[in-house]
This record gives sequence, C-alpha cells and structure tokens, in this order.
Amino acid sequence: MFDELAVVDFNDLSTLRNIYGDFEAVIHVAAASYGAPADLMRVTGIATDFLARVAINLGIKRFVHVSAMSVYGRPDVSVVSSKTPIKHSIPYGAAKWAAECYLHDLQDQMPSISIRSPAIVGSRPGTHTHFLAKVLKAMTTRTETIRLSNPDFLFNNIVHEETLAEFLVHLSLSSLVGYQAIPVGSIQADKLRDLINYMANAVEYTRTVSWDNGSESPFSIDFREALELGFQPLTSMRVLEQWLASQTQK
Repeated sequence: MFDELAVVDFNDLSTLRNIYGDFEAVIHVAAASYGAPADLMRVTGIATDFLARVAINLGIKRFVHVSAMSVYGRPDVSVVSSKTPIKHSIPYGAAKWAAECYLHDLQDQMPSISIRSPAIVGSRPGTHTHFLAKVLKAMTTRTETIRLSNPDFLFNNIVHEETLAEFLVHLSLSSLVGYQAIPVGSIQADKLRDLINYMANAVEYTRTVSWDNGSESPFSIDFREALELGFQPLTSMRVLEQWLASQTQK
C-alpha cells in the first residue's frame, strides 16, 4: 500500500515540496530526540505544523502523529491517562507537546490524532535509549552491578514496534474526527522484577541486580481510548519476549 517515496528532511523544510500527489493520510513518525532545545523544537515541534499544512493543502483527510509519554514530564500520579495534566520536564517532551498543540489548532481543517508512545522496542539493535534498553546494554556488557528501583511495580510502559505500526496503519484507514491525543502501552502488566529476571536469563547475565524502593514513584498507563479505537496490545512479558528474541538472533 506504500508504493511511493517522498524524501523529506525536517532540517530543511523546503523538502516538504517533495510531497505531492493523491494521498489520503499521513503517518508522521519523524522526530529529533537529541540536540539543543531550539533544534528539538524546530525539528520535532514546528516542522510538524509545516507538514500538517502541506497535508491540508494536498487535501489529505487524516493525520496520524506519533507523540510520546514525555509530554507528561514527571507525573505525580500513579496512573497516567489522556486526561492527566501536562507538565514539561525535558525539551523533547515540550517539543512533542508543541506538535500536538499545532495539530489541535488545525483540527477544523484536517482531523488528526497523536499517539503518546511509551518505550518502543523492536528488531533494530542499538537504536533504543529508554530504560529497558539501557538495562539490556548493561547486561550484555556484563556490568558488575545493575542498580534498579521499585521491583514490585506493575510495568506496562512499553510497546513493540510492530504492534504500534499496525495501530498507526489502522488509524490511517479509519475515520477521524477533530483531534485526540491518547497514550498506548501493554496489558496485564508484570512486576518489573519479573521482567528484569527474564532479561537476565535471556542474555545469561549472572552478575548482580540490586533493588531499592527508589526516590520517585513510577506510573502505569491507562490507554482505554486506544483500545476503543482498535489498538491490540500485547502483555508486557510478550513484548519483552519478542524484543529479546530479535536482539539475540543478531
């Protein structure tokens, strides 16, 4: 279904002219995760507004945008949902929030939805910098002691790239109305200790994992709106199994 390639560089917004033709939807996943705050805002935030306006001019009917749980900053609640107030804590989260605001402002001209993604895992090695990826790297490099917090926390802040991709395509083929911003995650959350133990066994890490209760309270994700829109999540453990299987095969 994706048989044409338009090369676009968000560091050069003039390349948006490369997008032309008869398209029905945009799935917008591009972003900058690192760099100076001004660069993050320009590439991740402001460029989304430019892309959306190009889509409107082309008569595109639906705009599906991948945002991030980072928009929430550091939540002071135990469960985060689409209704949780936004509190910025890092420039990346602020840039993603700006992108959401631009799409919200254009909703009368083009319906859109932002998917606030948690940690994404998948087949490509060395491209993930979230918490579990850092733990996996520490295990594979045989770090003597890995220090972690909140072992009994029910962890669902993870999604497999294939599950997310299927949902994005599903949304691009669905009828959207106005603007929504909703989170996704995994179901049947497992204790963090169990997930870490599974990782350790998978990569044969036999050194020390040290646990404490942590100074910050973790949060889980309520993604009921995504379920209503057709999201088909995996369990946290199943996501981990798929991810580690692809990593250990390389």
